[in-house]
Amino acid sequence: MKELQIKISQEPAVIRCNFEDVKAQLSAKMAEYQGAVFTEESKSVAKAELASLRKTRDEVEKRRKEVKAQCLVPYNDFEEKVKELLEIIDEPICLIDSQLKEMEAERIRKRHADVETLYAECAGEWAEYLPLKEIYVKKWDNATTSLKQIEKELLTMIEKVSSEVAIIRNTQSDVVDDALQIYQKSRELGAALTRINTYEDNKKRALEAERIRRQQEEEQRLQAEIERAREEERRKLEEIAKAREEERKKAEETLKAAAMAASEPEVPFSLDDSEDSEDLPFPQPQTVTMWYKVIATPEELEQAEMALNSLGIYFERRQA
Repeated sequence: MKELQIKISQEPAVIRCNFEDVKAQLSAKMAEYQGAVFTEESKSVAKAELASLRKTRDEVEKRRKEVKAQCLVPYNDFEEKVKELLEIIDEPICLIDSQLKEMEAERIRKRHADVETLYAECAGEWAEYLPLKEIYVKKWDNATTSLKQIEKELLTMIEKVSSEVAIIRNTQSDVVDDALQIYQKSRELGAALTRINTYEDNKKRALEAERIRRQQEEEQRLQAEIERAREEERRKLEEIAKAREEERKKAEETLKAAAMAASEPEVPFSLDDSEDSEDLPFPQPQTVTMWYKVIATPEELEQAEMALNSLGIYFERRQA
């Protein structure tokens, strides 16, 4: 289209006003109010002066608006005519623009189809972690962005996801599936690992608590076993003591019976005749010296001697 020449001839509007005279009068008049102080007695005067000043201001503002309106008369006429020109131009602009927008929309639709095809070829098993509608980049719609560049960016995303999923799976945690679901929704490795770390920490604390509980139970069981063993030992010792006491009593009764049966002293059997002349270590009134040959086990001999000691009977032990 040939360049349009718009020729406009405009003459500056001339506004004449005795501005300086009015300014001088107002300045002189307003100076009278500098430092003015009104009291309750002069209240009516103050109201009258205020009304007069407001009237003067309204008059000045009214004249301003009148002059502005007169100045805008030629502009308003010019503006209306320019709007008619713009309407003439806008009609083909809208026609061409709508066609261009439709062509651009068609190009973008085709680009979306191409990206979907490219995505299907690249995503494979990682599609569940990389839904196209969530990873689509707006710049992929630009004509300046090539499919080769889009493919490169897709492969970079897939490589990142595959690497991070491998990290999650390699933890071999009981909550790997939960962590993968979190990652699938957010694609944030940190969030997935936080789930795993939290679980593993809780699990470790639970296992430690269980270990301590079992250790305490085992210690209690061992202590109970020790107490039972001690109780059994005490019971056995009591039985042995009781048996020895019974044997001691039997031996005591036997010795008493033997002492009572011996009404006359007898010449004891001796391996050495000199033994008859040995003095007793303390006086024994009405005592009888008697020698016995005893064949018994060491334990039985010990019990017999215990019985003699308990009766206060003096005895000597000689090896046969």
